[in-house]
Amino acid sequence: MSRLIAHSADHIHCLDKRLIVDGDPSLSAAQSMSLWVPSERVAVHLVDVPTAPERKWAELIPWVLEDRILQPVDEMHFVIVGRVDNNQLQILAVSQQDIQDWQRVAKNAGVAATSMTPDFLALPWEAGRISIGWREGVCLVRHSAQGGFAAKPAAAWAMIDSLIAASDIAPRFSISIPDADLVPEHLRAMADINDSAIDWQFGECPPASNLLTGKFKSQPVRTKSNTWLPVIGLAAITAVLLFAYLQISSNLYSQQIETMGKQAQSAYSRLFTGRKPQPMELRDAAELQLSKLFKQQQSLQAAPIAALVALDQLMADCECDLVAMTADQEGMRLDISNAGNLEIHTISVPGHQLSSTPGDKEDAIILTVVARAGGAE
Repeated sequence: MSRLIAHSADHIHCLDKRLIVDGDPSLSAAQSMSLWVPSERVAVHLVDVPTAPERKWAELIPWVLEDRILQPVDEMHFVIVGRVDNNQLQILAVSQQDIQDWQRVAKNAGVAATSMTPDFLALPWEAGRISIGWREGVCLVRHSAQGGFAAKPAAAWAMIDSLIAASDIAPRFSISIPDADLVPEHLRAMADINDSAIDWQFGECPPASNLLTGKFKSQPVRTKSNTWLPVIGLAAITAVLLFAYLQISSNLYSQQIETMGKQAQSAYSRLFTGRKPQPMELRDAAELQLSKLFKQQQSLQAAPIAALVALDQLMADCECDLVAMTADQEGMRLDISNAGNLEIHTISVPGHQLSSTPGDKEDAIILTVVARAGGAE
């Protein structure tokens, strides 16, 4: 489960030193990286600036270099670095198969290559000085801001002699090589020699010499951190929409409750008299009114009142007057005047026994109503 520290730049040949977590390249410590690639696989060409518009240079360059390249031009990838001092264009030419192989090596190492640059550009450069470095038996040479090459020592020293011969002023040399005896004697006197190795992770890759252009252009890397961004965004949008939905629903329910409250108040006013209660008080007020009605009903069903109600229809047409009435749990006594037309024998009250006695005055009687034992028959 160990891993190496991720760096922003490294050499393609150093990727085998990177450790992969659980064998899954997607879990490597590095997510993106600029890579140095072998300069001996990249050709540097100088061509005259085409007379055609600059937007058409990319189409013309392959045919301009067709006679200089051994491979078919449709198998090559060309990068226009820019103009040089003698009004020429510097072109990098590399096999498309090489780029694909390097991309596959990077992917297998868990690296997403953001750029690929010829490794001679990792050497320092200053005007009037040629920098020479060493990489696994290959000499790297940088003789200008964007110019250089890589070759085996014998070929490299011969090409350096050509550079010296073509120079008006003899250049200075900085040579970093593990064994000074590898340097020809005629160069030792004019060179600063050391045994330091090239620090691939420290060098800065010039963007103009990036080989990953056109169809090989690198794509943004989706790391674990930014893969969650859409999820977080969707979650935030969902939360906002849910809050808005709850607000709208709450307002709608409030309006419905208010409407129902008004309807309940109107119905209460039709059923009961008195003060109209607030909607929140309607239930308690209705229960109180119903309780009063139940008590009134029970009172009307009590023996004295029930008997009086039963006598109401019988006494409606007798033209008699009720002078006094007394009632208790045992029965009820009615003092009736003008009772001449009242036929006592025709009066029958269910559940009660009636009897009459003459009153103190003429045509007056005292009607006694007593509940029968055992209730109505």
